[in-house]
Amino acid sequence: MTYRWSVGEKQSTISEERLLRPRSHASTPNSDSHVVAHSSRVTLDTPKRYINTLSMTSTSPSPHAPPPAVVLHGYGAGLGFFYQNFPALAEWAGDRRSSVYAMDWLGMGRSARVPFTIKAKRSDITGRVAEAESFFVDSLEEWRQKMGLDKMTLIGHSLGAYFSTVYALKYPTRVNKLILLSPAGVPRDPNYTIPSREVTDTMDTDRSGAAEAATKAKVDEIRAEQKAEKRQESRARKVLTYLWEEGWSPFQVVRSTFVWGPMLIGKVKPTACFMPGHHVDRFVQYSSRRFTGLTEEDTRDMHDYIMNITLAKGSGEYCICKPPTTPSLSFLTAA
Repeated sequence: MTYRWSVGEKQSTISEERLLRPRSHASTPNSDSHVVAHSSRVTLDTPKRYINTLSMTSTSPSPHAPPPAVVLHGYGAGLGFFYQNFPALAEWAGDRRSSVYAMDWLGMGRSARVPFTIKAKRSDITGRVAEAESFFVDSLEEWRQKMGLDKMTLIGHSLGAYFSTVYALKYPTRVNKLILLSPAGVPRDPNYTIPSREVTDTMDTDRSGAAEAATKAKVDEIRAEQKAEKRQESRARKVLTYLWEEGWSPFQVVRSTFVWGPMLIGKVKPTACFMPGHHVDRFVQYSSRRFTGLTEEDTRDMHDYIMNITLAKGSGEYCICKPPTTPSLSFLTAA
């Protein structure tokens, strides 16, 4: 049986539009103000550099409105990961007569996949970290200038939260507030055993997914399973760990697997995954584990979106070559 999938700039655009179109704008029923949403490319001064941007702006902006919010995704992700948050954020923009923006970091998502290079020597960790940070932080500042924003409230997740903090330190007069969601590089006491609210809060959902409340017993069970799996780590897992430590990104590994790439992103039956109109089987890899409680349609759209941004040309993903192991955040280097 032959099956194909399609990736590229056109297909990437379609996958993002499919994920966002019904959900990326909202009116505010308790306000006279409404919100208009649109996607665009914000061209930077350096040739071939641009930032993919989703804008949600009030149709009746107020001069007394709070500074706009800017949503910043994590490592190897894209603005589409927040699609379920956009209606609430749009409502805030309408109520406060302000704006909300979501952008893809340069070299990630659907922003320009330009070469990521570091000139500092490998032994110069401080210099390499500074160059890696500047690649992202300076492009955010240039984007702010192009958008004509005076101050911003930065909402950063994971690595996006780390870069948001770096930006605030470098351009303090341009930041109104920082909202950090599971920020990368923020250490905690190794003896601190209380699980994060991400795994302890009960998830209420009326969707047709299989979301499960995270009880303490369930958390303990998962941790025990992880320890057992670690002891029985397969040869393939050890190879992947070695490649990671040698500077390979997980996305580079996926792209190198050719026909198996989409299955690694979210393993499904080939006929179900790649033939339009067919039933989407249950994902057993990244797509379903990262996004629980989605409808069948949302799961398919999210998988398609992740597949497109993962199989795109490698760029910003090479900012990391090793997992963070120290509070100094010296994990940002070139692969």
